[in-house]
Amino acid sequence: MYKIQTFGPSFQHIEKVTGGIIPTDEANTDYQQFIQDVAEQGLSIVEGPDIVEPDYATLRQQEYPSREEQLDMMYWDKVNGTTVWEDTIQAIKDKYPKTITGGTTIGEVPAWVQEAADNWTFNKQLREYVAAVERLEHYILSEGRPEIREDVVVETREVWNEESEEYETVNITENVITQTAIEPLEATVEVTETDPETMESTTTTVPNPLIVKDEEERAAAQAVVDATPEAVIESVNSL
Repeated sequence: MYKIQTFGPSFQHIEKVTGGIIPTDEANTDYQQFIQDVAEQGLSIVEGPDIVEPDYATLRQQEYPSREEQLDMMYWDKVNGTTVWEDTIQAIKDKYPKTITGGTTIGEVPAWVQEAADNWTFNKQLREYVAAVERLEHYILSEGRPEIREDVVVETREVWNEESEEYETVNITENVITQTAIEPLEATVEVTETDPETMESTTTTVPNPLIVKDEEERAAAQAVVDATPEAVIESVNSL
C-alpha cells in the first residue's frame, strides 16, 4: 500500500505504509518498484494525497484585514459616523459561518501514477514481444533447417571494354553457404533405467526431451505474440 503526499503546488512524494519515503525519481529503485506494483496490482494499492479543509476560524483569520487596516477603518468610522469596519468584519463572518468545521479528506490519485504504470506495462510487453519473435525465428528442432547458398561479391575488378573503349567495374561473385544445414533431431530417444533393488535395466522409448522443450518454448512464445496489443506490435514494426 502506498500513499501520495503533496507539498506545495507541485512537489509530491510517495509514502510506504510499512514506512519510508519514495521520491518521484525514475532512477530510484523504490520508485521503479512502486510503478511496477501499480502496473501489476492496479490503483487500489495507492491512496491519494490528504486534502486539508480549514475550519471557519482559519478562513476568517486569513481574510480579515490587517490590524493596522482595521484600526484605520475604526478611526474613520468614528470621524465620519460610518460602519465600514463592522460591515467588513460581519461580511467575512457571514462568508465563513461556524458550520464550516474543516477536516481532512483523501484526494484522487494523480493521473501521472496511472500513466507511469501504463508506460511500464507497454515497455514490458514490448520486451517480451521482441524476445518471443526472436525465439520463433529459431529453426524447429524436429524439422532441422536447409542449407542456403547465395552469390556473394568477393572481388571487384576494373575490366577494359573494347566496344565502349572504357574501363568497367565488374563484380566477381562466388556461390557460398550463408546458412549451414542442420539435420532434424530424432523424434524419440531410448532411455535406460536401472532398478536399484534388482539391478535390472529397462529400456524404453520416449519423445525426444529436446524436441519437447523446443515445442513448449515455441508455444509459450506464440502465446506472448498472440496476446501482445496491436499498439506494441506497431511500435516494433515502425522501427
